[in-house]
Amino acid sequence: MANRKKSDAENEGARMAGVSEDIGGDAAEIDVDGVNGTSVAADGSTARPYPTVHAAQAAARKLAAGGYEGRIVVRIRPGTYALPEPLRLGSADTGGGRCAVEYCGDASGGGELPVLSGGVEIAGWEPWRDGIWRAAVPAGVRPRTLYADGARIAKARLPAVGYYETGHAEPGGERDGIRVGELPADHADAFEAAARNCAGMQAFVWPGEGEWNWFSETIPVREASAETGRIVFARPSTWGIGGGSRYFLQGSLAFLREPGQFHFDDTAGMLYYRPVLGKPLAQRVIAPALHRIVEIAGDGEGRPVSGIVLRGLELVHTDFYDDYRIVSDEEAANTEPDVQRNGLIYVRDAEDVKVEGCRLRLAGSSGVLLDRRALHVELTRNAIEHVGHHGIYAVGYAPGEGDFQDPAAANLNKRHLIADNEIVHGGELVGHGAGIQLYQCGGCDIAHNRIAHMPRYGISMKGVRQGAMPPSLWGIPVTWDNHYDFLFARDNVIRYNDISDVMTDSQDGGLIESWGVGLGNRIHGNRLHHSGIRFSFGFGIYLDDASDGFTVTHNVLDHLYGANTGKLWMAIFAKGIGSVIANNLIVDNTDAVNAIGTQEMVGEANRDLVIERNLVSNSGRMFCFVNWSPERLARADRNLYWNGGAPRIVSGELPSPAVSLAENPAWGFDYDWESWLSVSGGRFEANSLVADPLFAAGEEGGYKLQPDSPAYRLGWEDIDWSLIGPRHRRQENSYESP
Repeated sequence: MANRKKSDAENEGARMAGVSEDIGGDAAEIDVDGVNGTSVAADGSTARPYPTVHAAQAAARKLAAGGYEGRIVVRIRPGTYALPEPLRLGSADTGGGRCAVEYCGDASGGGELPVLSGGVEIAGWEPWRDGIWRAAVPAGVRPRTLYADGARIAKARLPAVGYYETGHAEPGGERDGIRVGELPADHADAFEAAARNCAGMQAFVWPGEGEWNWFSETIPVREASAETGRIVFARPSTWGIGGGSRYFLQGSLAFLREPGQFHFDDTAGMLYYRPVLGKPLAQRVIAPALHRIVEIAGDGEGRPVSGIVLRGLELVHTDFYDDYRIVSDEEAANTEPDVQRNGLIYVRDAEDVKVEGCRLRLAGSSGVLLDRRALHVELTRNAIEHVGHHGIYAVGYAPGEGDFQDPAAANLNKRHLIADNEIVHGGELVGHGAGIQLYQCGGCDIAHNRIAHMPRYGISMKGVRQGAMPPSLWGIPVTWDNHYDFLFARDNVIRYNDISDVMTDSQDGGLIESWGVGLGNRIHGNRLHHSGIRFSFGFGIYLDDASDGFTVTHNVLDHLYGANTGKLWMAIFAKGIGSVIANNLIVDNTDAVNAIGTQEMVGEANRDLVIERNLVSNSGRMFCFVNWSPERLARADRNLYWNGGAPRIVSGELPSPAVSLAENPAWGFDYDWESWLSVSGGRFEANSLVADPLFAAGEEGGYKLQPDSPAYRLGWEDIDWSLIGPRHRRQENSYESP
């Protein structure tokens, strides 16, 4: 906003609100000091700051309502501000759009950020028994997660770590509950004690009949029997649960057997806690009372709020749920119920919002949630850590959801900038947590983020595949020719992100993943590394069902591995139509079964792929065609392969006259290179090479190539590692065009 001279009336309004005008020439400033502020004679000036954020908000709203135009800056000094309710920012804060409103930390605080907390500190601890302490919680507080000294405390559970596996379900009752298998004697005693009164008990379970571990649910238990080993849910699970599904139980005092866990007795309002060391008297134990810290929301459809900035704040301590569902009851929605749509920062019916330089942590749900209608939100240079669900979650309207005349009118979650963030330790309460999740959200620039320690994806894009769409959406018949109109996760650019240590507790996923999305998505220049598939199978870059029209270029995939019983099936797995996979470095993935794979399944076509100028070194077989078809590849050439001089191998299922060499550890069989060329009519790989790529440096040196590397003869373009990950030393507005 350009500086301008304010009118005498506006200056008078600022003086009456007790605000300073010396911040950028066009801004009014309101001070908040939770340590030294006092309600007596407070006016928001530097000398007499407000003691609470909500008091400052009331003054800012009064200023905006009085006709002020320009920026209003609420400057919050260091300290901890326990919020009795979320800070709700909307049109009243902006004077109906006349003002831009900024809530920021006081830069004079020596780098210390003001802390906005949604929790209450628990005092009055007394020893109970067996190293367990207890304390009453304030009325109205019902913690479903807990924090102590800046860390999450686990809910008491059985087993204390890891999982049990379900027994076989009753025929027809696969969604009604689970059957407990044989338990160790001491675990059986705890389960028997809990089953006598199962009020508050929950099952954390991965539905999917033992095979799929895609999404987790936390389901209340209605009945439990130690005699029959049967647990009956309070509501059906989303999917059937057969034998071999992973689960654990929580929510009973009988399970509080290990240090570092807690139990809350809802009926008595009593909190039980077994610290790892010492006494809770020496700790700061926080019970969350809110599900959101800041809520930015307009006045509904067509009346969005805009111009709100959060800068230099720390937001902490939100709660989880008694019941977490994978999806709402509306089958068409394919997203969570409204009650679960929460984040430390929640945004809906808003545009041109900025969150920068903030620290978001210790959340029951997500760090930031952009719900349904959110346009051009900038999330930059934030630290997001230890969240229950996703780090950043942008969820637009599902196909058919809402009252719209056509899909274009429903495409309302888009054009976000998500850059230079550190997103770590997500999915602590929801097993399918990701660093960044886009659902029906497009046109985003996701750049230079670091993502690590996630149970499922690093970055995921989702919609609905064409074969799963109903016959009509928003009153419009769905056809192949128009189905992309209903898919809003399109034209996203995912570039120069650093992703590691994800897929830690799920399977059939990838570090970057897509499913049922629109066209025009680009995955460029990312590094995916040092991440393992712990059980079952998974991938690096995973273009899952109906992932069409992708461009996957200049990515580095290194040191991906399988662990325990898990297999890295392919470093890059591409279903869908017309994607280009070019100039990617796939190196030192010693556990990879295959480097690049393809598959057609569930009736979604897999054809016309381009695979060229990739450098594959020490990363399994060159190709896996789970099922081969003549139209699978439009072009495959100028790829360089090296595995210590071993010949190239193609795996999967090839038709006659190909003769298999051996069974493949991932899928199907191994075939020699010539067999595949014969089956494909010799149309591909005429200029590809088996040759040492001649690395001048290894991982620490960015896998630079020697000048005489044969890769250059194939058209290889060097990958600039200096662009990967957050740019901590950048100039303002230095984002390069995607």
